[in-house]
Amino acid sequence: MKIFLNCAPAINFTKYIINIGKRFQHHVNAYMLEVDLCKGQGTRVWDKNGKEYLDFYGQNGSVNAGHCHCKLIQAMQDQMCQLHQATRSLHNNVTPEFCSTICQMFNYDRVMVHNTGCEAVELAVKLARLWGYKIKKICPKEAIVVFTNWNYWGNSICAISASVDPILFNGFQPLLSGLKLIPYDDPCSLEEILKNPNVCGFVCEPIQSEYGVMVPLDGYLAEVRRLCTQSRVLWIADEIQCGLGRTGYMLGSDYECVKPDILCLGKSLAGGMYPLSACLASCEVMDLLSPGAHYTTFGANPLGCRVGTCMLKVTKEDLLPENAAQMGALFRDGLLCSLNKDDMPLLRGRGLLWACQIDPRIGCPSEITDYLRGCGLLVYPCRDKFIRFTPPLNISEEEIAEAVSIFKNVIDYMKGCGLSTC
Repeated sequence: MKIFLNCAPAINFTKYIINIGKRFQHHVNAYMLEVDLCKGQGTRVWDKNGKEYLDFYGQNGSVNAGHCHCKLIQAMQDQMCQLHQATRSLHNNVTPEFCSTICQMFNYDRVMVHNTGCEAVELAVKLARLWGYKIKKICPKEAIVVFTNWNYWGNSICAISASVDPILFNGFQPLLSGLKLIPYDDPCSLEEILKNPNVCGFVCEPIQSEYGVMVPLDGYLAEVRRLCTQSRVLWIADEIQCGLGRTGYMLGSDYECVKPDILCLGKSLAGGMYPLSACLASCEVMDLLSPGAHYTTFGANPLGCRVGTCMLKVTKEDLLPENAAQMGALFRDGLLCSLNKDDMPLLRGRGLLWACQIDPRIGCPSEITDYLRGCGLLVYPCRDKFIRFTPPLNISEEEIAEAVSIFKNVIDYMKGCGLSTC
């Protein structure tokens, strides 16, 4: 059977494209935005019918510099015309610049470059175990890596084994052993589990993003650093979502001026133009890997590294962390001034990483998201409990005001009409 997309009637093209996608592309997303995007520029995207949207979803926080940033496009085009792929079995003239740039920017000795954030965190877990056996002298097969409840860093067997969400792991057992879970933002629980001499690593996000943007109390990260140092445990910071300016700081952990032993970056490392992630550590940790112990065909390829180097420069030159801090404060204040506590009982976040709860009598997050989409504002519901906002970091004051206005108008409309089916 052949499908010719250009034969669809223009008036029904959006529904036609979505139906074709549902017919052939298998997905198990918790929620699908019913939009067929065909163009993006800056903080805006457009569908096939020409409808314009302000992108406060930010493609899950992956387009920190906005859609189709001219410098990133130029870097990608230039590299595509020269050398787009070379495995790590060969040297090339692009990857070393990226590696030196990112190591110097974040003050680490070594970096291993991958494609996805999940790969970066998985390597960090392997490094922690290896360090535990070789340096801490943990007995073979006894090493423990600790995670926090309601973390999310991917869908590999290792990632779902470290999850408390049954949606992720049910049906995929048996899960991996040697992974323990404790409450997030709970130094006492961390201190207690670190009494176990077999613990070699602790993985946490500076702000836990996926399940409603959980912001820890001030001092939590500093206490994590102190306890891990005291117990000879590697602190692994999952900054896939929080890093690279998203929280108003270059790193989420910079908020408390602490440095993780292992740093994981991804998502917007190449501005959403190309899959790119990184795992950074000291030479004492990274050099424990023996030749052949960890390999990837596409990791550290010249195309991704060229765009990644450009994105790191854009992040600093365009002052993206500083703008995220300023615009995030405006966004927070705008929502708090526009909606009362009864309608919006919870708003939390930092920089341009925010989540809110709306009174369910007004509407479920998925319902509200649909109405916002109809009014030209793209957001995403978190597990149908929260609405999350992760716009590009180069958003303007006028666009913040526009988003707040749309959000307020939709909430007022739904509240007045009693549209909730919750």
